[in-house]
Amino acid sequence: MFNVDNLRQLLNARPFVPFRLVLSDGGTIEIKSPELVWPSRQLAIIGFLDPEAKDVLIDRWTTVWYLHVTRAEQIAPGARPFTSTGGQAESPVPSPAR
Repeated sequence: MFNVDNLRQLLNARPFVPFRLVLSDGGTIEIKSPELVWPSRQLAIIGFLDPEAKDVLIDRWTTVWYLHVTRAEQIAPGARPFTSTGGQAESPVPSPAR
């Protein structure tokens, strides 16, 4: 089961790699900066930045109980999945062998 030690390991990774927590209700929470997460023994408080602010201000926050975290996934930095450098989406289905 996911716990505070698992979260600390993800937050303290150097270099930090953004990650996503997948929850038991199917929801997800993306963690893009360790400074926006406040872990405790049973839960974590996660802040979300105000997109309109010119400095670092939290717009809203949520509570995530570790009991409901089913897995953590790395968010790959850079290009979004299935996109080419030209900006057009590639098919997620592999091309047939030639």
